[in-house]
Amino acid sequence: MIYNITAATGNLGVKIVEEALKYIPPKNLVLTVRNPDKAAQFQEKGVQIKQANYRSEKALAAAFDGTDVLIYIPSLTFPSVARIMEFENAIVAAENMGIKQFIFIGFMADHGNNPFKMSPFFGYVQRRLASGNVPYTYIRNGMYSDPLPPYLAELAKRGQLLYPVADQRISFISRKDLAKAIMQIALREDLHNSEYTLTGPKSWSMNELAELLSDISRTPIIYEPLSNQQFAELYDEPKGFGPILVSLYEAAAMGLMAEVTEDFERITGEKAEDLSTYIKREYQKLL
Repeated sequence: MIYNITAATGNLGVKIVEEALKYIPPKNLVLTVRNPDKAAQFQEKGVQIKQANYRSEKALAAAFDGTDVLIYIPSLTFPSVARIMEFENAIVAAENMGIKQFIFIGFMADHGNNPFKMSPFFGYVQRRLASGNVPYTYIRNGMYSDPLPPYLAELAKRGQLLYPVADQRISFISRKDLAKAIMQIALREDLHNSEYTLTGPKSWSMNELAELLSDISRTPIIYEPLSNQQFAELYDEPKGFGPILVSLYEAAAMGLMAEVTEDFERITGEKAEDLSTYIKREYQKLL
């Protein structure tokens, strides 16, 4: 079996490749990347590197040739219509190359009423996969835990947790845990052709999160959210990103980011790492 991972040099992609190499001989692993230089560490291990841009169906088809299982990680391209065209190129290439299993890595902010400005993309993907002729698995990732440890120093300095989430909760999971579950899905045919939502073992209110961050940083941090406009203005980097980011927290304020499932445990046989354990360890590495 030949496994192919797209966007393999991104933050999640690297974790998935590292997990894949625990189970797959390098000769059976292909990485489809935009910049091969960034994949040099894996090429040195014998992994095959193919260059392709999501904007070229022809290049993607060449990269997918001979692939059995494709793990597709979408770009962060915005607006959604541009990202949809990237995905369309990939799914057409997969259809033409006879991919046996298309594993799409999505996000749980994909509800029909979700105000997240990148959510329309996921609505298209679900229906396009369902109406196509490639067998597929659809994965919905929870919110990444990874940005919290490096963000903690800023929060401790402010003494405030700023997310405009009101009294709702958010479900977190680390990229490392996501990679662990995603690779099990890729490797096990009995897990193919399904939908999974990968989350941590619990969701967190912002008051609970503020208390946890206070304990870890040993600095009082209270939950004192900004308004949506204030948050968008404060975190508008790169320029124009603020409204996109705050729309995600608008979704959370509607209770749409609090979902918790047992999918991770059913797939891996163990629970995803608790957020408190994860942040404590990763924060200590930064000190």
